[in-house]
Amino acid sequence: MNDIGLPFQSYLFTFVNMEYIQCPSEGMPVKLFISDYAIVGVMKGTGTGIIDGKRCKLSKGSCFLAAPGALFEADSAEPEGLAFYHLSFRMERIANADVKTAAGAGESASVLLPGGMLNVQPFLEWSAMLNEMYRHRAYLSGLKGYRQHIRLQELLYYLGERNAVQSEHNPRSAVGRTIDDLHADIAQRISVKQLAEKAQVGIRQYTYLFKELTGQSPMDYITELRINEAKKQLLVSNDQLSTIARNAGFQDVYYFSRRFKQVVGMAPKHFITKRRREIRVVALYYAGILMAMGVRPVGANLTWWGGSDFLKEQEEGVVDVGAPPSLEMIASLEPDLILMNDQHSQQYGQFSKIAPSLVIPYDGKRNVYEDIRLVGNLIDNPQAAERLIAGYERKAAASRAKIETAGIVKGGNQATIIRLEEGGSRFSVFGDNYGRSGWAVYRGLGLEAPTKVRQLIESGQQIVQHMPIAMLPEYAESSDYLFVVNEGEGVEKMMDKDIWHRLSAVNNNRVFELSKERFSYFDPISLEAQLELLTNLLLERGA
Repeated sequence: MNDIGLPFQSYLFTFVNMEYIQCPSEGMPVKLFISDYAIVGVMKGTGTGIIDGKRCKLSKGSCFLAAPGALFEADSAEPEGLAFYHLSFRMERIANADVKTAAGAGESASVLLPGGMLNVQPFLEWSAMLNEMYRHRAYLSGLKGYRQHIRLQELLYYLGERNAVQSEHNPRSAVGRTIDDLHADIAQRISVKQLAEKAQVGIRQYTYLFKELTGQSPMDYITELRINEAKKQLLVSNDQLSTIARNAGFQDVYYFSRRFKQVVGMAPKHFITKRRREIRVVALYYAGILMAMGVRPVGANLTWWGGSDFLKEQEEGVVDVGAPPSLEMIASLEPDLILMNDQHSQQYGQFSKIAPSLVIPYDGKRNVYEDIRLVGNLIDNPQAAERLIAGYERKAAASRAKIETAGIVKGGNQATIIRLEEGGSRFSVFGDNYGRSGWAVYRGLGLEAPTKVRQLIESGQQIVQHMPIAMLPEYAESSDYLFVVNEGEGVEKMMDKDIWHRLSAVNNNRVFELSKERFSYFDPISLEAQLELLTNLLLERGA
């Protein structure tokens, strides 16, 4: 069992919520993303659990303590199913507390409350305490809420008493620590004998305790751990097979391929082709590119990036995981891959507990075509990427021919794209690679950027925000065309401003107001539609 030392003198423990969860005998595993500290107590049935990728055996009387940020999965192994309590509580440091009385100054709550399986015997007494807390779970305030608070303290005391830190060697805890070491260094070459020596127990006892904790033999567990790591790398990396095998702990690529096929049921290269084509993706970014390639994500950040008039059909059935993204919702979608840019990189560790996660950092110097090619390679369909690019180039050439034939746009004509803000007192300006029609204006129609906008594009910055309106002539005075993206404020805010009427584009009736729903997006489908709309606007205006 795991050893715990609860810092009662330095931390306040507060009850948050409690639920009774049943896993059916047939169906998807239950996944819980732990947002507060959690006690998981199995009340009936048997099955398999996984806490942050570490397998554990679940049976009546099993109890685990998990820290915030952990991902807990439970799967039933019996016809009658599996049932457990999930009790959430907070742990907050008491102001001016002498933290040295706990476990040393500066130690975090996650250190003071390590996760793992706990001793809760006798089970009848333990289950009675859980049942009593569950019956009163709705009481969070008043005297009844205070009584529930006391029940939590009694429950934690019960755990602390039976799992007090021991000075003598604890074989079960020692085996548990070797399992942690396996996860910390998947590629290490180690035998069961060496693991037993690290735990200071005999091989037979080590194997028995290992199976009691995980439900698997040590070698089966290590093989599964390494194969799962290889599967992650195969999904998100284009490294050579030998490199992936070595990083996953297999020194011989031929042995790796043979074991992979035995465990997964297909060769690694077949796995890459099949899974990338059938992949379940949660796209926190790049969802529009996936949709344009015929891959509909199971979830996406539609709160921020959804809403294009041209993607309504493609977005049907895609779950909006919210902004900020809901970890619980993402976990429930059972993704094979989570795709994001560096906006979410600080949460990478939490996302990677749910599924292999890939960060493609934003780079203003990397253009739309390069993004399309990156995603095409990721889903093993580079041909789709090239088709999208070639299709856009054909349509762009046709649009340029139309407006040139009509004598509207001439070589050297300049254009500026802006957004008005704060009642027209401020504005933002955009380059060719930040949505807002930039790709269609500069790359599609071939209009030139004025000096300051060109510098913005070449630097990779692509956007300058919230500038005082007095600076507008620096970016737009020489422009023949002015495109105003209405994301809350339109050109009517500028009609009484002298600075507006000094612009050449305003005086020559070459100002075009663009709607957010049509022109803010930069996926391939929206880009093609924007190109067509802008071409028609110019032709209709005859300007």
